[in-house]
This record gives sequence, C-alpha cells and structure tokens, in this order.
Amino acid sequence: QNQSNFRAETASCIMDVRHNGNISGVFSSPLSGSNWMGRLLGNWQIAPMIRANSGMPFNILSGRDNSLTAVANDRPNLVQPGAVYKPLDASLQWLNPAAFAQNAAGTFGNLGRNAVTCCSSFRFDMALNRTIAISEQVRLDVRAGAFNAINHTSFTQPSGVLTSSVFGKIQGALDPRILQFALKLQF
Repeated sequence: QNQSNFRAETASCIMDVRHNGNISGVFSSPLSGSNWMGRLLGNWQIAPMIRANSGMPFNILSGRDNSLTAVANDRPNLVQPGAVYKPLDASLQWLNPAAFAQNAAGTFGNLGRNAVTCCSSFRFDMALNRTIAISEQVRLDVRAGAFNAINHTSFTQPSGVLTSSVFGKIQGALDPRILQFALKLQF
C-alpha cells in the first residue's frame, strides 16, 4: 500500500497455515484362505486419510484510491477490532463490514496486510483396494476412492474488497464428494 513504509507491509504470507494436521493409514483384511469367506473378504485394503487445517490469511482492500497514489492498493481502517468476524449463518457473511471504514483521502488505512484469516477446512478421503490373482502372472486391481467422503463443506475465501456488494461474504466452496472407480489388469 505504501512503498515508503516497509514496516507496515510486514505480515504473514498468504500461504501461512498455522495449524495443519494429517492422519493416514492402510488397513489390510486379516482374512485369507481357500474357503469362500477368505476368497470373498481376503486381500482387501482400506486407506483413510484425514486432513484438517486452519484458514489462510488474506488481504482486505478498500477498493478505492483514497491515498491518491494511483496504485489502487489501499487498505481500509479497522474501526472495530473485536468485531471483524461474524458468526456464520445462512447468509454466509464471514466478515463484518461495520468493522472496516474507508481510509480518509490522502491517507493510508491502518489495517495491516493479510490481517484477516479465511475459513478452516476438513477433509476425509478414503480408498478401498483389492488385488485379485487370476493366474500366476495375471492380476486384477480393483479400486474405489472417495474424496471428501463425508461431503463436509469447506468454504473458499470471501470477497476482500470493501466496496464490493459481496464484501466478506463467502461465494463458494471446495469440491463436494467425488467418487472414483478403477480397474487395472497386470500381465
């Protein structure tokens, strides 16, 4: 915003995820043998993967060149520090517009770069796999995968331009549940 004040530009980078957790594993079916139960339920593998992370920082812009620098990178003033975020309801309004105000003409806003964070996300992916031996040299791999298996909604970043009619409102979400099936013949 102000090329003469580098100290005001010190902030977290936009990829700064403070909390990130991943859990994964592979579990194999303990059954085997030549009876019908071993043939049906043996050689299966299930691989769950859970990922949870906090939101990433993003920049709020005033949407006007109030600083009169012709750069159009102005940030607004933060007028209600304790009321930046709104409780998420059906309107999907993440940021409180009343917490911000346009910077006065000829001045720079007091809000820091990347001063607010976006929504956290949670994913539960799962894969189910089985290798079927058809002969000594021919095998068939059967695979099913579910990305976002529980269909948990993780929102995208809201609009960060104060003059926008949808400022602070979440406009989208990450991918819903996606199912994938595959067969692979090895010979």
